[in-house]
Amino acid sequence: MKTERKIKIAEAFSNKYAETELDIDLSQKEFELLNRGIFAGSMDEKWNIFIHKDSLFFARSWTDNCIYKADLETKRSRIKLCNLKVTRNTDEYKGTDLKSDTELFKELLQMYLDREDLYIDNRVNLPLIKATIEKYSNKNKLRKIIGSQSIELNLLIYNSLIESSSDYIIVNGLEELTNNTKKYDLKYELLSLHISNKENPKDSTTFFFNQDGTELLGQITIYKKASR
Repeated sequence: MKTERKIKIAEAFSNKYAETELDIDLSQKEFELLNRGIFAGSMDEKWNIFIHKDSLFFARSWTDNCIYKADLETKRSRIKLCNLKVTRNTDEYKGTDLKSDTELFKELLQMYLDREDLYIDNRVNLPLIKATIEKYSNKNKLRKIIGSQSIELNLLIYNSLIESSSDYIIVNGLEELTNNTKKYDLKYELLSLHISNKENPKDSTTFFFNQDGTELLGQITIYKKASR
């Protein structure tokens, strides 16, 4: 990502936000990774992450909407994240629960830094989700993240992606997910499990379950079309 684009995203962070304190120590190696930036390598990866002016930004890769801003503090040999701001611009983000937003930030950071100590989501132990993870972890070292959002928002995201990028990508599994979720209200929140191969992050799939994690309703994999 070009510097100009990063600056534009960072400076567009909303002046409407919720905030909370963090106390997350970073190693020098972790800081260097974040300072280089972590950028989406495929359409199924949803975040671009970078540092600008002593703050860490998490922006949606599809829209460049900046959702998170975390302040970096350096004291002696310690580098830490000490404050988290979450946008409350409702045109860019519909979240309103600061606790859930903070947990998602920690979960994302943990995944990208390959740590296990920042956040534990007990939903990974739901039998069907655990079995899904184990099925794929037999072959690969996985990154995994659990989330939830409404059927309406999930379908809107994938249909918008198809509309804007159908010349370049194939969204596999959307028809099945649409059919299997017709029995629910559009506001019903699906439980999602996104897993990707650590060695090849482009190799990823998002699985969707009912809220209790007892029924697999579909899975979405996004492929890039072969160039002609």
